[in-house]
Amino acid sequence: MKPASIWTEVLRLVALMDGWRWRLVLLIGFGVAAAFAETLGIGLAVMFLFTILGDPRALDQVEGPLARLFTFMSGSLDAQPDELAIILFLLILLSAGLIYAHGVLTTTMSNLFAERMRDLVHERYVTVGYRWLQEREQGALVHTLTTETWLAAEAFDHLARIAVHICAIMVFGFGLLFLSWEITLTAGLSALFMFLALRLLFKPIRRIGQRLLAENQLLAERMLVSLHGMRTIRAFAQERHVLDLFGKASSRVRALAVRVERLKALNGPIGEIGSLGTLVVIAAVAGRAGVDVPTIIASALLLFRMQPHLRGIETKRLALANISPSLVNLHEMIRTEDKCWPTEGTKDFSGLARGILFEAVSFSHDARRPDSLHEAGFEIPAGRITALAGPSGSGKSTIINLLLRLYEPQSGRILVDGEDLLSIRRESWLSRIAIAGQDVELVEGTVVQNIRLANHAATDSEVREACALVEILDDIEAIPEGLDARIGPGGLSFSGGQRQRLGLARALVRKPDILILDEAMSALEPALEERIRERITALMAGKTMLVVSHRADALSHVDHVVRIKAGRIQRTEPKST
Repeated sequence: MKPASIWTEVLRLVALMDGWRWRLVLLIGFGVAAAFAETLGIGLAVMFLFTILGDPRALDQVEGPLARLFTFMSGSLDAQPDELAIILFLLILLSAGLIYAHGVLTTTMSNLFAERMRDLVHERYVTVGYRWLQEREQGALVHTLTTETWLAAEAFDHLARIAVHICAIMVFGFGLLFLSWEITLTAGLSALFMFLALRLLFKPIRRIGQRLLAENQLLAERMLVSLHGMRTIRAFAQERHVLDLFGKASSRVRALAVRVERLKALNGPIGEIGSLGTLVVIAAVAGRAGVDVPTIIASALLLFRMQPHLRGIETKRLALANISPSLVNLHEMIRTEDKCWPTEGTKDFSGLARGILFEAVSFSHDARRPDSLHEAGFEIPAGRITALAGPSGSGKSTIINLLLRLYEPQSGRILVDGEDLLSIRRESWLSRIAIAGQDVELVEGTVVQNIRLANHAATDSEVREACALVEILDDIEAIPEGLDARIGPGGLSFSGGQRQRLGLARALVRKPDILILDEAMSALEPALEERIRERITALMAGKTMLVVSHRADALSHVDHVVRIKAGRIQRTEPKST
């Protein structure tokens, strides 16, 4: 990536924040004012010192701008020494307050920007097409949300500070030009040479920054493995192996970060050597040009005041070069045009009257492999219990994901009472559907929060009723915290059967018109499974159910069977036998 594109990426991200123009102008304005206040504060402190020492007239005997300023203030205000000391002290406090205000404003703006980036990335994760997320590494997604959004805030801060440095340099530059154009030209050429020398650091820093980004994403992935796979790791006694992998990833991140900092640290020595060389060259040029000594000294003082700003620009440029790969990645994550988005639809869904019809529906996860579903055609009648039967990997999950609008048909269509499913508003459609599956996705939080995930308006009584129906209420109440008990990581504090029953309670509390049971009771003992099935069948009487299973005994209570194998519908049976 060329250096110029660093600014492009930063500005693209900054432009995503509401009112970014006036925020940036305000921040730069305060920064310039703070820089002047800092410089003026030094002079005020000197005058204050002379005043409280009781000999303010000592400044009258000194030639220079500071003495002239003191004479002007004392004459204009007609103040006594003690009164002048108070005025100077108040001005110093005002200067310090301005510097403090700039610091607070910078911190506030940076955090607002980080919040905006974090919210945008999270919004993309929640609303983007499910397939797009499936194709990304979880570690990379976590790293972007937790780390790169903060790096964007750093980039905003760097950009604002660079603008402040440039403004300050322009002010000092005009003063230098007023004193001597020869010295100004010499200083400008020396600064250009320094810029070219420091630019050589950019390429290795950007290259290492790209590697550091990849290694940080891998480290985030190792963190997820350690947190989400803690039970499996211990079950197979793989603690040492996991520690070794994490340690190596952490070590690589540390080594790359140190290399970047070593390169960035060269900015200081190069700047010092360059500054000294610049003074020598200026002295030589000024001597040949016949510039008087006071002008040379004044110019040298101005250059001395400019040095922190010049170094500040290069320091921030190097910092931006280091995080530029993350900025590019963050922008790619936020932009919308290159992502797949679920079709929202426009029509409301008021309930299933006739049925759901698959018409030659095909879907593939990977073009290099056979279709997960190939020209599938079958019907799910309204108000009936339909079983979807087939071996593992036959395409059952793909059909469910199509019904849940996680996927969209690549060819063919799904008709709901004759209307294309994609023409129905997604939220309206899903509000009438509930699913309980074999692999229950319990989220961090409490038991009741997990159940209410399907229906936030559910009362405590409705939650308890759903739990009692699937015989999990007694287990919950046996826990001291009851419904407010924490689920724990992945719900591992509950058994497999308990997790499935929590998933069933969550689906039932939604009061759906269409219920999908995807191996939802595979971990239950037969007698318990039979009791729960009978209650659910009675509760869903007159409504539509889709039972997904590869077990023959699960098909004994259904009205209609659709058999699938290798992504192709084998046959449909009006009644299981």
